[in-house]
Amino acid sequence: MPADDFLSFPPDTLVREPLRLPFLARGEGWLVLNKPVGVPWAPDPWIPRQTDLVREVRRQLRDGKPQLARLGIGAFHGIVGPDLVASGAVLCATTDAEGARLANALGSAQIELTYRFVTMGRPTQEEIVCELPLAPHATEPRMLVSHTTGKKTATTFRLEKRFRGYAVWTATTTFDRLHQIRVHAAESALPIVGESRYAKTTPIYLSEIKRDYRPAGDGTRVEQPLYGELCLHLARIRFPGADGQPVSVEAPLPKPFAVLLKKLGEHLAI
Repeated sequence: MPADDFLSFPPDTLVREPLRLPFLARGEGWLVLNKPVGVPWAPDPWIPRQTDLVREVRRQLRDGKPQLARLGIGAFHGIVGPDLVASGAVLCATTDAEGARLANALGSAQIELTYRFVTMGRPTQEEIVCELPLAPHATEPRMLVSHTTGKKTATTFRLEKRFRGYAVWTATTTFDRLHQIRVHAAESALPIVGESRYAKTTPIYLSEIKRDYRPAGDGTRVEQPLYGELCLHLARIRFPGADGQPVSVEAPLPKPFAVLLKKLGEHLAI
């Protein structure tokens, strides 16, 4: 792999600050990036932006950015990734031929996505399969369940870990519908921590889960949540390589997300 193991973006493009998106893996004609919350990898129909990851890299290609030439990137196609408000792996193609092949693999249910997320409540089941069809709402910025106009989709939820009042789940699917995991989780009575569109949940504060909590300093600082974002992360993408062999790429949790899980284990373990 060349010395560069990331894609770089100047300030006020994808976000206000300069940004580097690290490679999780790279192969012949494809790469997987690790996307933080708030970085758009593709257009969002309800949160319009002047640019996104795919459009910005294509602009850099037109401008002849040397980094892309060093990396041998001659084209750029976004295949699959998490919502704007979620974090995790983004699969991209760096040639037109690989872009077409991977897009076909996604449409043929050959790409498997595995998410990790945190929910509120006490789960009574260890596995849930949700196959509710989804469609955009006619007037509101959200998806909904529709048995008349909705597109087929399916998500398998598996319980990973129980805590007192919370739980960690995985969600696996070969579909890629907008907000699919969020809607299916809400419909399956799995309210994701930090969800405001499909469930009304709040972030987790250390003061809420630590029995002997004492505020830092003189106690006048406003406490910040352990993880102030939607607790949803695209943790693994599994897809067929050009040689037919499966490729599996995992994305580590954002550091604050990992800290949240550690604190739940320390203070709310069952």
